[in-house]
Amino acid sequence: MYLSGYRSRNLLAALLLDANRAVSIERLIDVVWDQQPPGTARQQIQNRVGRLRALLGDSSTERIARAGGSYVLEVSEDKIDGLRFRGLCAEAEQARRQGQPERAANLLHRGLNLWHGAALQDVDSPALRGEAVRWEEARLRAIEMLVELEFSHQRHTAITADLRTWIQHYPYHEGLHCRLAEALHAGSRTAEALQVLQELKVRLARELGIDVGPGVHDLQRRLLGTTAETDEPAHLSRQAAEAIHRALTETTQALKVLSSAIANY
Repeated sequence: MYLSGYRSRNLLAALLLDANRAVSIERLIDVVWDQQPPGTARQQIQNRVGRLRALLGDSSTERIARAGGSYVLEVSEDKIDGLRFRGLCAEAEQARRQGQPERAANLLHRGLNLWHGAALQDVDSPALRGEAVRWEEARLRAIEMLVELEFSHQRHTAITADLRTWIQHYPYHEGLHCRLAEALHAGSRTAEALQVLQELKVRLARELGIDVGPGVHDLQRRLLGTTAETDEPAHLSRQAAEAIHRALTETTQALKVLSSAIANY
């Protein structure tokens, strides 16, 4: 079901986020109009709920019920991806604690595959921004748990494609970029790993005006060290070779500055 009006989408989002729980009309007014509701807000909420009911039709699995001064979206939990995701993550955490890493990883994969885009990406309500942040944080926790599980069992190659997808969604997340670089390095793709880190450094500098943290610098130095120790020359793409050259140049310049500072101390 797709709603073209953003106010109706906000209303439905509020009911879905608290599925099977009463949501007060005052809360719905705040979600739909923020701090500037019209004088007819309560009547408009009733009208919009009526239209939502018509869209749901005579479904036996979901309906919007009135409960005093509130509305309740009654729906089976397996019909809502968010609730399914939360349940799968809880099962995964339990499996991990019980020493079942493969089952935990499988559950996390299933949960993360339910995501399509950002949390509440079609919803524009200041009152729901905190909810969107909380869902994104839950998604990141699931990603981080899955990566740890795969890394702890040396399944670096299995997680590489997923990591590439996730850094597209979180382009400034240093931890995920480092994990992708480590996974590529474990698969003997060190040149690509260095390129990932270099692209992150350029992106942060260009778009946010900041440098990467010490963890990225440390990993870059470690990878450069392993590249230098390789007996046979690697067959690199032009982009990968340029990434290594830039990284080596930056490291050399940093060492020169440090040496000069020590000499003048």
